[in-house]
Order: sequence, then structure tokens, then C-alpha cells
Amino acid sequence: MKKKKVLRMTLISLVITASLYVVFFSKIDCKPTDAGFWFILALGMSIGVALTKFSEWYNSRHPDE
Repeated sequence: MKKKKVLRMTLISLVITASLYVVFFSKIDCKPTDAGFWFILALGMSIGVALTKFSEWYNSRHPDE
């Protein structure tokens, strides 16, 4: 039950971050002094965490491969 909850929470954080990126795309500047830079950094970190959790979930379901 705990693994499903962790996977679900990872998906929720990724979906929220990606949807915020889509909504505010026109206002995001990539300069380090702007908040958009840090938002893009947070999006990349959430994608990395999601990929890590998905690979851990997949490897726990298919341990013999």
C-alpha cells in the first residue's frame, strides 16, 4: 500500500508542476534573477524524481530482468 501511495504522490507533484509550467509559459524568463528560472529548475527536479520512482516501481515488479 505504501508503494502505491508514493507513486501516486510523485505523479501528483509532476502533474501540478507541469500544469503550472503550461499555464505560465508565456511569462517565464530563463534568467537566473527571475523566478521563472527557479520554476524551470523545480520542473526538472520533479521530472527526475518521477523517473526515479517509476524505475524503482518497475524494478520492484520485475526483479528477474
